[in-house]
Amino acid sequence: MTGSALVAVSGGLDSSYALNLCVERYRHVRAGYVDTAGKGVPPEVRKTVDSAGVELVIVDAAERFGREVVSWSEKMLMRGLTPNPCARCNAKVKLLALHEILEPSETLVTGHYVRKNGELVLRGRDDKKDQSYFLSLVGGEILKDCAFPLGEMSKENVRKEAIRLKIPFRDRESMDLCFNLTAGFGQSGSVIDLSGREVGRHSGITNYTIGQRKGLGAYGRRMYVVAVNPVDATVTVGQREDTLSLGCTVVDMNWFRKPERFPARALVQTRYRRMAVPATLDFRNRSLHIEFSEPEEAVAPGQVCAVYLNTSLIAGGIISSTEKPDWKKNE
Repeated sequence: MTGSALVAVSGGLDSSYALNLCVERYRHVRAGYVDTAGKGVPPEVRKTVDSAGVELVIVDAAERFGREVVSWSEKMLMRGLTPNPCARCNAKVKLLALHEILEPSETLVTGHYVRKNGELVLRGRDDKKDQSYFLSLVGGEILKDCAFPLGEMSKENVRKEAIRLKIPFRDRESMDLCFNLTAGFGQSGSVIDLSGREVGRHSGITNYTIGQRKGLGAYGRRMYVVAVNPVDATVTVGQREDTLSLGCTVVDMNWFRKPERFPARALVQTRYRRMAVPATLDFRNRSLHIEFSEPEEAVAPGQVCAVYLNTSLIAGGIISSTEKPDWKKNE
């Protein structure tokens, strides 16, 4: 047992088990809870920390969360974009807030399913739970001070071990957003087809994202959201093939390791539950221009794009626009 650790806790399975591992591995351990709602510490967090017998540090981040995540997300939605609040929260609130109180001798530990190689983040061993995508916007100066003890483990084994050791944790998974993303929105508008003909009505563009199929109504065939236009409050629908993109442009780049030269080959992931696909990268005018090896479905401006070399996360950014096939441009 050497060194010290500040462990991010939420009361859930992963952070609770990570805290337990750190108590075994580090000489001195603190637990850190980032309060983004201004509601204080949940009972399950208290139980977890008390069971581990460590100090609990509470960071009030409600104002920062409201500014950096909630307001930011609302502005993105009003522009017809699809934000990723969780990735933004990791970068601008949770990990940042804990890193700010990190002692010089401490390691910042989280329950993310990712691994590290030096200062680079690698995909977690459990492919189904890999969370490197959600860390792609976090600054390298933060990630270099982090450790991820669950990276080599599977979710199933973590649960079995936590139950065996009788570690208290909140059994319900935190899969949904912790705030109402569309609160206060709802301006109605037209649903149109690719020819511009109105085929229906909607209750607000903030309820739709590129590639969405559910909630569109009945059109006699399966339809998908192709575009969201905040200027005239229209939602354009089409067939599945109409959601294809040849490439995209990514801005606000967060590089961990930039390729020595461009164009460069890499793997890119445009949504959390999406498989990373081969692509060619070209960096110019401070933006990353990506050409997919094969047309990619439902690439949504506003979403995070994570860039990998094999399993190593080398960059992340925000998709600003997509490139449609020529035969779609000319329709």
